[in-house]
Amino acid sequence: MKNPTYYKPVFQTLLSVFLVSVFILFALMEFRHTNKVLTQFETGIKQIAINKTNLYIDNLKSITVNAANKFENESSLHNFNLNNLLLMDSRITNLYIFENNGKVLKSTNNSLSNEQIRQLVIKSSGLHLFDVILSGIYKDEAKYDVISLAIPLGKKVEFKNLVMVIEFRIDQYRNELLEEFLSPNYKIAVFDSLGNTVIWPFDDIDLKSFDRSAETFYADKSRYNVSSNKSDENWQVIVFFKSTNFEFFRAITILFLVFALYICLYELLVEFWGVNTAKTYFENIDFAIFNQINEGVIIANNAGRIIFANEAAHHIFADRKNTLRNVMLKEILGNAGDTSGQQDKSFTFSVLFQDKLLKAIHSPIIKNNKILGSLSVIRTNEENESIDSNVLNTLVESLPQGIVFINKHHDVILANLMAKCYINNLLPGTSIEVVDRELAKIIYNNIDSGLSKRIQLSNNRIYEISPIYDDDGIYLGTLVIILTE
Repeated sequence: MKNPTYYKPVFQTLLSVFLVSVFILFALMEFRHTNKVLTQFETGIKQIAINKTNLYIDNLKSITVNAANKFENESSLHNFNLNNLLLMDSRITNLYIFENNGKVLKSTNNSLSNEQIRQLVIKSSGLHLFDVILSGIYKDEAKYDVISLAIPLGKKVEFKNLVMVIEFRIDQYRNELLEEFLSPNYKIAVFDSLGNTVIWPFDDIDLKSFDRSAETFYADKSRYNVSSNKSDENWQVIVFFKSTNFEFFRAITILFLVFALYICLYELLVEFWGVNTAKTYFENIDFAIFNQINEGVIIANNAGRIIFANEAAHHIFADRKNTLRNVMLKEILGNAGDTSGQQDKSFTFSVLFQDKLLKAIHSPIIKNNKILGSLSVIRTNEENESIDSNVLNTLVESLPQGIVFINKHHDVILANLMAKCYINNLLPGTSIEVVDRELAKIIYNNIDSGLSKRIQLSNNRIYEISPIYDDDGIYLGTLVIILTE
């Protein structure tokens, strides 16, 4: 029976997954709540601006209607002093009595009206009694920003076809809104129905580049989110909210939490399936140290896949695999590498590879009572290899023919004295391309033939070329015999 501590890492990882999942759930709920609060706050700010604008316009309309009633109830057209109506509100700058064709009959300062007021009067001729219409924002003779309201008269017969126009200064409304919305986090702009600027919170140069349909705006080295709405009189109220990057930070936080959950789930699955990296056993060890020993060292995970092999192991199996990383252990060691039936035991075995008998020791890697993988140490019989090499060299040197062996990388590995008499530059490690290009081309073309060929080169010398393969049919090199006459 396995030690109960074997299940401890799985339980800890499962607990981590649960806690991270709960944290993500609460984070999502909190972000949704915060986003809802921010949205409600922004909506409230916009609604306050809209309400104040509507209240301001309604107040001007109410004053205009009261002035018209007072004018009709208390006077005749010719004996009433319009200056008395100026006292009704401090924002009134001028009053006019027009015929509905645009002709001025009376005014408080005896000034002529501008074209904008006359057009407003003509436009009001189609209105019902005491209906009020507004002009756009313009500057009066005193250079104040004003707005005119026109109301048709006619409650008395003598006032029929007459229109009263009252000019109001807008600076009080402008100052009140600018003061109320004076905040580093948001600002307000207002445009009348004709697109004239009523309130603009930034520099005038920024107004030229402002697109009222845009969703973002840059001013004062800051980025603002733009939100607009229409008042009852079609005035456009725009609120600029300074960007807080809330959405960006929310996305980053969620991604970080999801990544943490992914790591926990990955660890849980790895623990559950038992496929963990054996390198965790060597947390504080530099793997380069294994390259300083002569034995081949192979580390594999629980799935039998090689995760590390030192230089000696790569040298031993160089003819079979260019790299051993991510290769299945049994592809290298054959059936001896299939350790699924005895993962928790150490044992020794022998491997016959290219007529060489390899001795190997296989041991499981265990940490926290859990098998992480395996460690295999492979040793070759170097003494026998040295004897074989000496015997081979003596035999090759005693032959009357010239003998040359070129490896799969097309480098000269072996050449006896007789061969060096026929061909120059036959030094170990020299590319056959450098030695003799014509011979090199023939060797290349003969690699996959599997047959020995006798050829005669342009120098009239006869060669026998034989490609060499291992037991798996992998090309090892070419043996070249220089035949004597």
